[in-house]
Amino acid sequence: MQEKLNNSEASNEKPIGSVAWEGDVYSQVLGAERSGYVRGLGLGPTPSLLWGSKSSIGSTFADNISNEVVQRLEQEVRMLKEKHDEEMNLMKQNQDMLLSELSFIRKFMYKHFPMELSMPQKFNGSSFGQV
Repeated sequence: MQEKLNNSEASNEKPIGSVAWEGDVYSQVLGAERSGYVRGLGLGPTPSLLWGSKSSIGSTFADNISNEVVQRLEQEVRMLKEKHDEEMNLMKQNQDMLLSELSFIRKFMYKHFPMELSMPQKFNGSSFGQV
């Protein structure tokens, strides 16, 4: 390799710092560039190790979108819970009001019609007793 480098330096008049391409000394010694390796950094580092894999870049993008979706859904769940709590409170108030009215009606009925409520009555074939 050293011999080829020396011959290459003498024959090539490339400016210092230029990018090496096919046919340079490295490609003559190492052969064609192989997929999955970074030339000049040995056999260990791979492009995905240095710069991340395409799938990890895509998954990072997907993770960001997923996080946005999760945040939007969490906000929607919070809003639905608040709405549910408000509706439950309204239903509880309505129930309390109806129970109060029912109690008032019962007291009124017992006060004004005590005999009718204490005796069983026939209504559509079934008997109704005291309320």
